[in-house]
Amino acid sequence: MSNAEANGRRPRRIVVLLDASHASMAALEAAVELAAHRNTELLAVFVEEEELLRCAGYPWTREVGLSGAVRPIETTTVEERMRDRAEEVRSALQRSSQRRGVAARLQVCRGRVVHEALALVGSGDFLVLGKVGYARCRGLRLGSTARAIVHGAPGPVMVFEESARRERARNVAVVVAPGEAGLTTLRYAQALLGDRETLSLAIPDAPEDGHALRQSEAAQWLRTHYPQARWLDEAATDAEHLAAALMDGGVEKVIVSRRSTLLAHHGPRSLIESIRIPVIVTP
Repeated sequence: MSNAEANGRRPRRIVVLLDASHASMAALEAAVELAAHRNTELLAVFVEEEELLRCAGYPWTREVGLSGAVRPIETTTVEERMRDRAEEVRSALQRSSQRRGVAARLQVCRGRVVHEALALVGSGDFLVLGKVGYARCRGLRLGSTARAIVHGAPGPVMVFEESARRERARNVAVVVAPGEAGLTTLRYAQALLGDRETLSLAIPDAPEDGHALRQSEAAQWLRTHYPQARWLDEAATDAEHLAAALMDGGVEKVIVSRRSTLLAHHGPRSLIESIRIPVIVTP
């Protein structure tokens, strides 16, 4: 995406990936709010997992419940569960979208989740998904589906997690790289902000970039558009200290480019897991 496209461009459509898990239902509420604030169409996607159905067809397939009990699993059982989850998603989408006056539709497809989801979104779409779905029962903090989509989506992706705060702080942090890449991320962030959100914290993409960034075009851009924004201490740019600094600063979400060295250094799983608030990953 060029600077001209990134500057002031708002998503043409909100797309939310659902599986009826608690995390995806929370992501649905966030997606409905985004669509309502932007007066934008909402597309909800539910994928019937083809590989799971295929596995269920083998006579030796077993499933392990949360209690540890092992039992046979059949294709008809899996299909029934998928239909039940699709109906649960449909009902939730209808309730939420009607309450907020959002034009919404549900698309149910069958295949591999990542492949089907990425086939439906373009660079102008804003994709929303929960940090982890049914994988939470296996102790994961970031599902493999979310990780693959963060890497593969052509447009911005929000990996949503409900904040522990009862009130919404409306403060947004952005990771800024040196040079033109940092300006592009800032313009992208501006286009993605909600009506009552503001950029309040700038995070150097790497500790050694901090001093130079304060004298850069990115810093000048921030002073012009968001004069209240402050720069994070360079020492707080590792995942653990960054998570603590964001909590202390009342930050509601973080925006970071997929090309960020900070994201690449820690790995998407480590960084996004450490930040217990929504993370928007831009191209």
